[in-house]
Amino acid sequence: PIEYVSPFKDLASNMAQLIWPAVATGYRYSAVATRMTRSALLEVLREDYIRTARAKGMTEKIIINRHALKNAMLPVFTIIGIEFAFLMGGLVVTEQVFNLNGIGKLFVESVQAQDFAMTQQLVMLVVVIAVVTNFVVDLVYAWLDPRIRYA
Repeated sequence: PIEYVSPFKDLASNMAQLIWPAVATGYRYSAVATRMTRSALLEVLREDYIRTARAKGMTEKIIINRHALKNAMLPVFTIIGIEFAFLMGGLVVTEQVFNLNGIGKLFVESVQAQDFAMTQQLVMLVVVIAVVTNFVVDLVYAWLDPRIRYA
């Protein structure tokens, strides 16, 4: 059984006990991001400017890294931003399964105890995290595609 070990007591044991929850949580989200990256990259590689870069004699590595990947990442960051909100809900289940202390477990305990003030605060915290995540995604958009800065 997994028992909680404080990171202040034994950091290595604490990190070791977080490996399986991290794998369980990240497995689904990495699959979604990988599928979206592949799909967007295949779409971008059919564009005219990629054909022009190939005609100029650029290597495939330079074409993908400098031109294609940057443009293909726009829809990927959109999906990552949206999935981040679902990640917060998934953590409730993961924390219950692995008996971890976190926001998800606190949320479940506050609902069971009918502590409405704590439940409202946790909902507001998740909303603020979602808004900040969307803001960061917008900033990344402006960095990846300079045309968006002026829109």
